[in-house]
Amino acid sequence: MNWRLCTCLAAVAMVGIVALIASIRGSSLSDGDNGVESSQAVVCSPRSSSVEAVNGNPKKSSRSSSSGAKIRKKPCLSAVDGADDDDARPPEEKALAERIEKALDDENLDDALACAGEALRCPVTEIRQSMVDTLGWFGKKALPELTPFLADADDDVRDSAKNEWMMALSDIEDDEEKIGTVELAMRVLRDEDALEEISDEYIGVDEKLAVESLVRIIEGGGSKEGVEKAKETYEFVTGDEWAGAEEAARWIAEEYEPAE
Repeated sequence: MNWRLCTCLAAVAMVGIVALIASIRGSSLSDGDNGVESSQAVVCSPRSSSVEAVNGNPKKSSRSSSSGAKIRKKPCLSAVDGADDDDARPPEEKALAERIEKALDDENLDDALACAGEALRCPVTEIRQSMVDTLGWFGKKALPELTPFLADADDDVRDSAKNEWMMALSDIEDDEEKIGTVELAMRVLRDEDALEEISDEYIGVDEKLAVESLVRIIEGGGSKEGVEKAKETYEFVTGDEWAGAEEAARWIAEEYEPAE
């Protein structure tokens, strides 16, 4: 399969999730400009993934500062630091790699998000990996744009996206925001192990939110694997087998008890 066909297929896959990303985007940007909780400027060594403070302080190995604020290590982007033949790339690929690097260097969330859709459709694995690393560094505010990479064709990119995604999700405290993000992931995922892990996020949240989200996945045409996992999760949450949206509404009306 040539790269043009891969690009077309990726573009088609994006259509079904754009609306959900837009709906989540507003709430995930509500508490700051770029989602970076540490104010310390850092730079990445091109030969390692360690982080060195600009002011000459020792390298940081901890994810937390003395004040308790999280410090994320800036990644070294593979599409930039590992590309010996960078000049031989098509101009649009080289430009995209440079834009992703600059967004990370400048700690500019808006610019990083603007690169995400283009990177998702890019046939170059290193560029998609760099995009995952960058979105992961920005944390929960980049979760909607990071989510489609959970279904990346490359195993390493997919695994990296899942690790970054789970870490960022753990920072979300609001049930509605969390469930909206999990729902988006359930719609795009096909890997059963990842679905099993991510569907666990429905356990322990408000049951009405969980059931309504699961109904949307089942009725809304997610991946076959995601729909099956949503049905299993629905049964776990409600104690009833999936019997349709009307039965789910009845369960909410008759069985749901709001948390006090």
